[in-house]
Amino acid sequence: MPDYVTSVAEVVGESAPARPNHVDWGHLETTLETELPTDFKAIVAAYAPIQLNGHLFLSHPNTELFNLAKEVDRGIKAFERIDWQVAGAQFRGENPRFGGPDGLIPVAGTDRGEAVFLCRSAGPLSWHVIGFSDDGEHFYEYEMGFAEWLYRYLAGEDMIGPGSGVFYPGPVLIEDLPRSPGDRVVERRGPDRKM
Repeated sequence: MPDYVTSVAEVVGESAPARPNHVDWGHLETTLETELPTDFKAIVAAYAPIQLNGHLFLSHPNTELFNLAKEVDRGIKAFERIDWQVAGAQFRGENPRFGGPDGLIPVAGTDRGEAVFLCRSAGPLSWHVIGFSDDGEHFYEYEMGFAEWLYRYLAGEDMIGPGSGVFYPGPVLIEDLPRSPGDRVVERRGPDRKM
């Protein structure tokens, strides 16, 4: 089985410059009452906060700006306010639940109004990625870990629902986002890729 954390690193390149040396997941995981998957944490620790190919945002749990714990909390509250009976969108045959060990955990988003969630699979201790498109009608479950999902997303596959794929040939565009007020966005490119 491929090591998708390594595959993502081969496409995105070096870790973010001047990233926090220590990543404290304790507060966020305590709040969520679950330990987040290791592949997700490895990618966030190496790269976030970041915007990839002008669309996908990943936040970091130890930064003042683009703070993952704050983004997750805001996302959970926003999705909980939606009347899912009226919206008509179901997840696994019922109204979606957010946060906690058995709910959808919003961990990323795009500038196109798409949301990306982590959720435990039906099996023990396994995680899946869920895409929610801006049409507000469908949750799309991808039976894979976050690193594989991200690798496929960057390859232009439909990873947030049908027709959602966006492929940009050449190196991945990376925007290292500000960690605190006064920081600036640093734009760079990943290594050449043969896609």
